Amino acid sequence: MGVIRMLNRFATTVLPLGLGALGALVAAPPALAVEGATGMYILGSRTTAGGVVPPPGNYFQQSLYVYSGSADAGIPRSGGVDVGLDADAYVGLTSFLAVPEMAPILGGRAYFSGTLVYGYKDLDIGATLRTPGGATISGSRSEDDFLFGDPVVGTGLGWGAGPWFGSLNLLVNLPVGDYEKGRPTNVSFNRWATDVTGALTWLDQASGWQADIAMGITFNGENEDTNYESGDEFHIELAAARSFASGWTLGLQGYHYDQISADKGGAAVLGDFEGEVSGFGPAVAWAGPVGGRPINLEARYFHEFDAKNRLEGDALLLNLTIPL
Repeated sequence: MGVIRMLNRFATTVLPLGLGALGALVAAPPALAVEGATGMYILGSRTTAGGVVPPPGNYFQQSLYVYSGSADAGIPRSGGVDVGLDADAYVGLTSFLAVPEMAPILGGRAYFSGTLVYGYKDLDIGATLRTPGGATISGSRSEDDFLFGDPVVGTGLGWGAGPWFGSLNLLVNLPVGDYEKGRPTNVSFNRWATDVTGALTWLDQASGWQADIAMGITFNGENEDTNYESGDEFHIELAAARSFASGWTLGLQGYHYDQISADKGGAAVLGDFEGEVSGFGPAVAWAGPVGGRPINLEARYFHEFDAKNRLEGDALLLNLTIPL
């Protein structure tokens, strides 16, 4: 669901009711404030080495996704309503990856994963109503929560031993997290969702250079509590990086997101409001032993631009990976 659609739905609840309804507008939880503002797939999560599946073994990964963004919407009528949303999110992801010793499937190495999701969200929502006579009345609301999201299970296949690597990856969002209808800070999506992503990596061991591309689609189910079905989402990620003998890797990366089908349910009279956004930024990683155990640390930063019907902001993804 496009975030501008959410803002417009939030704003239009006051228009038929007159000026006295603005206080109720900002006091009542905007039920759709985060339902479509983000998808289950973390944009930028497969920019570098996305086509590489690790050797057989078990792996632990701890990730932190930090996002700060905003969006504005206006509804021109006799007078009008302006609505703004500022959002900050800190989402933790604790993952376990198993790459078993088993016969190849379609020539590829299989893996299985599970991820626990939890996080803190802080939202500020404001509305200003302009009367035909030029007077204005404003209201705002803030809400924050630490909550558990939906767990995610995954599987996939990886091919190649260098310099070319490829992977086909499946993620499934399980709608069993802490969800409450009308709560704008939900981390849970409360809907089934499936993401299918293919990735290709070229990695030259001699020079340390690599190039990556990943493309995928997220298929969203219906939130049965709100009878709302978010549209399907296309994403593409690109990266170029170089690794050095010291263990450091430096690179540049980007992504583009495009909602490819309309939302269903709710205030369809407002239009489809399909979202779109791009992001670009640096990536840095370090791999080496700590206490005799190999680890990999990675940071990816993205500045978003050209947002349409969606939050626009800055994102930081931190990953720590340890073989078990």
